[in-house]
Amino acid sequence: MPFSSAEIGRRIRDIREQVSFPASSAAEALGISEADFLAIEDGRLNPIPGDYILILSRILEADFRVFISNDLDAVEKETRQVFRALSNPEPSDVMAIRRFVSYCMSEADLESILDQPRPSLPSQYPLPAAFGKLHKTQGRIAAQQERDRLGLGLAPIRNVFRLVRSQGTRVFRHRLADANLSGVTVLHPLAGVCVLINYEEDLYRQFFSTAHEYAHVLFDRDVLQQSGCVVSYKYSKSDLIEMRANCFAAEFLLPAEAINRFSRPKKNDTEDLLRLIKEIAKQYFVNTQTVVLQMQEAGWLTDGTVASFFKNMPATIPRQEKLDPEMPAELTLMQVQRWERAIQSGTSVYYLELLRRAKAEDQISVGRFAEMLGLTVDQAQQFIQEMGLAL
Repeated sequence: MPFSSAEIGRRIRDIREQVSFPASSAAEALGISEADFLAIEDGRLNPIPGDYILILSRILEADFRVFISNDLDAVEKETRQVFRALSNPEPSDVMAIRRFVSYCMSEADLESILDQPRPSLPSQYPLPAAFGKLHKTQGRIAAQQERDRLGLGLAPIRNVFRLVRSQGTRVFRHRLADANLSGVTVLHPLAGVCVLINYEEDLYRQFFSTAHEYAHVLFDRDVLQQSGCVVSYKYSKSDLIEMRANCFAAEFLLPAEAINRFSRPKKNDTEDLLRLIKEIAKQYFVNTQTVVLQMQEAGWLTDGTVASFFKNMPATIPRQEKLDPEMPAELTLMQVQRWERAIQSGTSVYYLELLRRAKAEDQISVGRFAEMLGLTVDQAQQFIQEMGLAL
């Protein structure tokens, strides 16, 4: 049974206020007065034009079905659980989470349309007793076992985003205003386990955060079942779950055993040590802090040396030397900038490729293509040209 205008209006107002979107801006997007828009929210316009619903779904980052039916009530409930788990989120981050949830659902739809097989999640790792050192140890041991299961040996992981996707987890990135928010893992009612990484972070930190969230996928599915999400902040040092995920991420990206493949620096030769730290960081695509901690784990560095390094931070890898593995090869500078904008706005190379294939094979219309990117049709056509998508 279709919703009444009053229920549709209530849902529009609820989501608009949730993302702190001004009524005046919504009215402007619809080309009507603010008074007329408020009449829609009050249920005094009957019927509500379908075009209005589509425009509002785009500007509020909400699937249009949320407004007109209860088909996605479970998804909406999950989205609100994520908001409750965040610490005083900025309106832009609330909007980003909405976009992320929408993209996860659209990605699942595209895979279904294209008959794209979906990998299964790995088996969940057993939980330890609730003691700090056991959590750290379990994180490291699980990382070693997971590398063995995946046949990685001691080799660097060039594209951790693709690797985690290959294990049945959806991965997106988005620039977030909260610099302390590293990542979010959610159990989407329709799309399964999904991970959002803060694009605002340093690229190597994004790799680390992805491995960190993968640890939640491997360990914390009971938490996902109960609360719907796990939210990871940078400095959660007292949280045993976060501590375990950090230890997993460090060992997964840079096994302590791999440190022993390098020649030890000369004793008391700080310059040689810093050179080696940078060399390992670039080979394994991790920040120098991770290298130092793994050197300590391998028995190469004392607690005092590690403390001194973190106090002074004498070795870092310049941003321009860190290459995003998701960026397509052989792009012009302008195309690189366009791809960067697309990724930091919540899409992914995998998602865009699914969209491209679906449109090229006439499985979706240009209107549906635009809807899945939160764009107008004109914007979508311009996007296709600027991104060089071969349709």
